[in-house]
Amino acid sequence: MRRGFTLIELVIVVVIVAFLSVAAFKAVSLLVVKSYKSKEITRLSLESQIAIDQLSAWLRYRVPATVIGYDPARSTQQYKPLYELDEEYPVLEWIGYEPLWSDEGNYSGFVDMLASDKSSGLLRTQVQRDAQALIFAGSFDRAYVNTQDYTDAFGWHGGRSLEVFEVQRSGDDLLIVGTNKPKWIYEKYYLLQGAYALARGAQVQKEATCLQGEDIDDDTLLLFYDYRPWKGESFCADPNAQNGAGKVTVLLRNVAGIHIFEQDYTIRIIFDIHKQIKDSVAVHFSKMKVVF
Repeated sequence: MRRGFTLIELVIVVVIVAFLSVAAFKAVSLLVVKSYKSKEITRLSLESQIAIDQLSAWLRYRVPATVIGYDPARSTQQYKPLYELDEEYPVLEWIGYEPLWSDEGNYSGFVDMLASDKSSGLLRTQVQRDAQALIFAGSFDRAYVNTQDYTDAFGWHGGRSLEVFEVQRSGDDLLIVGTNKPKWIYEKYYLLQGAYALARGAQVQKEATCLQGEDIDDDTLLLFYDYRPWKGESFCADPNAQNGAGKVTVLLRNVAGIHIFEQDYTIRIIFDIHKQIKDSVAVHFSKMKVVF
C-alpha cells in the first residue's frame, strides 16, 4: 500500500518552490531591467547624436570671435570669449551669419576694396537680400576685435557693440548707416543672422513667457535663437535680461551637463546624458563632437 506525503514533507516542498520562485522572479526582473536599460541607452544615444549634429550644423555658421561662455549666476565677469575660458561657464552663446554664395546663400561676403569708400560707408559687393548688420572678418577670418575691451565688441549682456555695423542694401551694394563707423574696412565680412544660446533648464528662468507651455526641468537642453545682442537684446529666458527677445526650442532632455571649450581653433562639445531608470539603476554616458 502506497504511503501519502507527510505534513513535514509538504512544507519542505512548498518552501523549496518558494525559494525557486523568488530566484526566478529576481532573474526575470534583472533581465527586464537590463533589456529596458539597453533600449534607453540606444534611444538616448540616437537622440543625443541627432542633437549634437544639429548643434554643430548651427555652429558652422558662427562668427568665431563672438562665441562666449556665459554664467548668469555670477555677479562679476558674467561672460568671457570662448578662447579665453579657463573655468566652467554653463551657457554657450554666439552670433550666426547668413550662408555665403558658396554655401547656397545670397551674398558674396567680399568687398571690392578699390571701389569701396570708407568715408561714406559704401561697400562695393554683391548682395541679393535685405541686410541688417555685419561684422568684418579681419585678417584671420575670426572677426578682428579692434576694441581694447571685449565687452565693447559685440553687445553681449549690456556691453557696447563697436565691432558690429548696421547696414542697408543699396542696389547690389551695402551702405553702413548709423553713428558707429569702422576704423578699417576688411575684404571679407559676415552678414549677421542673429544670436544663439545653448543652455540647460538649470541656468534659465523657467517662468519666462517664451517657455510657457513647455515641460522644462533642470536637465532640459534648450536652444535660444533669433535675438540681436548688438541691439541690446538677450535670449528670452535669460535671468538677467533687461530686454529678452527671440525664440526657443527644446533640443534634448536628460542632459546632466554640457562642457564646451575651444582647442586649436575648433570647438569641442561634450554632452553628459543621465537618466534614472530605477532607484539603483541609471543610464549615464557622454557624447563629444568637434566643430571646425
